[in-house]
Amino acid sequence: MAPRKRPCWVAPGDGADHITSLPLELRAQIAAFLPFWQVVQLSVLSRPWRHIHHHAPVVKIYLDDFIHPNDYVFAMDPSLPGAVDEGAILGLRLALSRRAQDACASKVDALFLHDYTVAAGSRMPRHAGRIIALANARWIRVAVAHAGLNPARVSWALDLPPAARHLQVFGEYHLAPAIAGPGGAALLELFLNKVSITEWPPCLPSLRSLTLDDVAVEAAFAPAEAWCPLLEHLAVFSSRIEQARVNIRLPLLKTLEMEDVSVRPHDDFLEPFGEVAIDAPELEELELRSTTGATAVYRSFTLRAPRLRQLGYHNQFVAGEVDIDVGRPGSVRSGSISFESNAEIMCPEMKLCRMQMMRMLEGLLPELSPEDVANAARPHMKLDKYSVEGFEVGEMIPEEKLTCNLSAVMSSLKV
Repeated sequence: MAPRKRPCWVAPGDGADHITSLPLELRAQIAAFLPFWQVVQLSVLSRPWRHIHHHAPVVKIYLDDFIHPNDYVFAMDPSLPGAVDEGAILGLRLALSRRAQDACASKVDALFLHDYTVAAGSRMPRHAGRIIALANARWIRVAVAHAGLNPARVSWALDLPPAARHLQVFGEYHLAPAIAGPGGAALLELFLNKVSITEWPPCLPSLRSLTLDDVAVEAAFAPAEAWCPLLEHLAVFSSRIEQARVNIRLPLLKTLEMEDVSVRPHDDFLEPFGEVAIDAPELEELELRSTTGATAVYRSFTLRAPRLRQLGYHNQFVAGEVDIDVGRPGSVRSGSISFESNAEIMCPEMKLCRMQMMRMLEGLLPELSPEDVANAARPHMKLDKYSVEGFEVGEMIPEEKLTCNLSAVMSSLKV
């Protein structure tokens, strides 16, 4: 007997086009998940879709879509003559231009510009500049095309349109762009990833938030009132500051976060070089963290923050002076200080970490003698001993972690 065939599964429904019946705003949000050139193609479906590309809140453009495949495969250089599909990219610019002129069109909320080419003589940056200007988006994200770990150091600029308020740049180890245009003066948030900073912007007068992620800072690291007078939030992650000193003087800074930030003028880990000085009269939260063995030892650490309320300090050892002034004694009400010591990774011994912890606590409680500070902190300090897997498979390495609960210390003193 022949096996019975299973009936084909048919999706439930009445066969009607329910997507077209949706409100225009909802259809535009759905279409915005597509690259913008495909959104433009949707406009030929029917009359209800005719101007769908005038209402997509997000414009996604992948610039490598406009490079001829054959030229790209054989030349591997989109800047070569003939590699860029000029007609296609000009058509895309025309669609954005007509949207900008349409009084009934929605404003572009976000522009995602991928595979931006930073190369001398390339025509693509000119096209990208016109796209940025025509979109006039509040959120702009520019992702530079990958060109190896050591690309040519080519200077480039981003002219921001008037509506720009938030800028993200993923640089793939190129130089950071110079920020210009009318949107530069109104920019509120700047995020830089995988770039080298050789000079800071002349002035970003409206900037409130700056984030540096996996960044090499070659210029003097001294964010101050001169170029970001209104900065309130500063975060630096997994970055290298190739200077002997970091001097942060920001009158309105409220939160500062530094994680795995090496401060040294060269690659020598054996000698402490970094001098970190923070002077922020409005600073309320400070988080400074380091993965065990990830950063060089700082030479000195100075903190002036009379309004500081929360302090998180993890694993960044300072070989020399630790000078902390937080204004009124006991003003720091929450947070913790902790250090880890690993027998396999180059890091200070636990007794040295304990000495630095006590110096920091004495700075937080200047009205108490060193003996009284030690007595007050001792019940709230915990030393954990455990083992972690080493570099060799199956090898277990002893590790220690010393933690002081600042919240408990301050509560016990009732300050």
